Amino acid sequence: MTALTPSLAIVAARLPSPPTSAELLDADVAGTSPDWRGIAVPEHLMERFARRSDAAPLAGRPIAGGQIHLLACCPGFGAVLLDTWDSTRQRWRGWLVTPDASYADACGLVVEERDAPADPRAGLVLCDMPVTVAVTDLGACLGVFSQERLQAARWLETHGRANGATAAPGVIARVALPGDDYALTGTPLSSELGKDGRVAYRQLLRQGLQQLQIASADAAAPQLTPVKAANANRWLKIVTAVAASVMVVQSAWLFLPKDQAVVGNAEFRNGGSGVETGVRFRVLFRAEATEAEIRTWLQREQLEIVAGPDTLGAFTVLSRNRQKVLPPPGPGNPLAVINP
Repeated sequence: MTALTPSLAIVAARLPSPPTSAELLDADVAGTSPDWRGIAVPEHLMERFARRSDAAPLAGRPIAGGQIHLLACCPGFGAVLLDTWDSTRQRWRGWLVTPDASYADACGLVVEERDAPADPRAGLVLCDMPVTVAVTDLGACLGVFSQERLQAARWLETHGRANGATAAPGVIARVALPGDDYALTGTPLSSELGKDGRVAYRQLLRQGLQQLQIASADAAAPQLTPVKAANANRWLKIVTAVAASVMVVQSAWLFLPKDQAVVGNAEFRNGGSGVETGVRFRVLFRAEATEAEIRTWLQREQLEIVAGPDTLGAFTVLSRNRQKVLPPPGPGNPLAVINP
C-alpha cells in the first residue's frame, strides 16, 4: 500500500454536545397542557434507541475479524474492533472502541452511517490503542466492519500520527485514504499541558485496560504505574461516567447539527406570564435501560430531559416541583448515577 501523508479536508461535524429541542423551553413545558410530559425523550435519543434495536440481531454472532465486541468483563467500559487472530498466542489483536466520537484524535476512526447497523456504544475506534484479547474476554457483538473499513483502521494506526492539522478537540473531519477512500477522524492531540481533555481521557482508558488486565498490543505504549488499591475503582467511576449509558454517544451520525445550543441552566417560561425556575438534576441511565423504561420513569416522576448528553454522558432532567428529590438508583428505575 502506498503511504500517504494524512491531510484533513472538509469539517464534517463539531461535537461540543448534541442539540436539544427548542420545544422544551416553550409554554407547553411550564403550562397547564396535560400532554407536555409525553415528549419525555427527545428525537435524537429515540434515533439512538432505534440504532441499538437495529444492531441487536448481531449480538450472538460467532466471533470473526472485523466485528466489534463488548468487553465481557466490563461491558460499560468499552469494546474491541477485532482485526487478526494470533493462532500462536490464541488471542485476537484489535483496537479499543468507545462511544465517544468527540474524543477522536488523528488516529481515531469515527463509526458512521455506512457502518450500520452498529450499536451506539460503538462510536469511536481508537487506532492508537491496539489491544490483544482472549475469546473469553469478548461479549456481545455491536457491529461489523467491511474489509475496507477495517483497512482504514489499520492505515490510521500506522499513518494517523503524521496528520499535520492544528489540535482542535471536538472537531471531526475527513482525511484522505489510499484508493480514493476517506475516513472521519479527529485532529492531533495538543502538546499544551492541561489544554486538551482527550489526553486525560486516553490516560484514564489506559488505566482501565490495566485494571481489566487487557494487554496492549503497542510496544511503544507507556508503562503506567499500577493504581493503588485505595484508588482502584476511581478509573472505573470516571470512565463509566463517560461510557456506561447506551445514550452517552456524542454520535458521529449527527453531522452538521442544525442547533448546537446547550440549554444548560436556562429558565423556562410560565405560560408567558413571567419566568419561573424549576429544579434540575444530572443523571446517567443504566446501559441496559430501554427507551420504554426511561420514558415510563420520566412520566411517573414528572421529569423532562432538557439537555445532554454532555461530555460525561450525563443528561439534565427538569422538574417543575422545586422540592423534587430523585429516588436512588435501584429496582424500579433506569438510573445508574445521580449527579455524576
